[in-house]
Amino acid sequence: MNRHLARAFYVRCEAREPLHALTAFAGLTVCVSQRVRRSGTLEMWDSVTVHCDEEADGTLIVRIVVSNPDWPESVQIASLQSRPEDEECLTALGCNLDHMSDTVL
Repeated sequence: MNRHLARAFYVRCEAREPLHALTAFAGLTVCVSQRVRRSGTLEMWDSVTVHCDEEADGTLIVRIVVSNPDWPESVQIASLQSRPEDEECLTALGCNLDHMSDTVL
């Protein structure tokens, strides 16, 4: 058995451009996989992914995406945005809970 399949969950973290040792990054993706059985076979399925990115205009965005092997595509369930460099922005943290298909992301 694959060593990952022996566990119930598996977490993968991909950091981009470390800025300060191991604490701050220009971008980050965290993927949580869990063991599922499909067609009689055990496999690890990436069920939740968190993407953290900085846009060209300085907007910081955290996107939370869920995936199910029975769905045709992944679905973004939340998007959190901040504009820390925009002194005129009156919203500290914008939160969008509208669901979007992965093809729109």
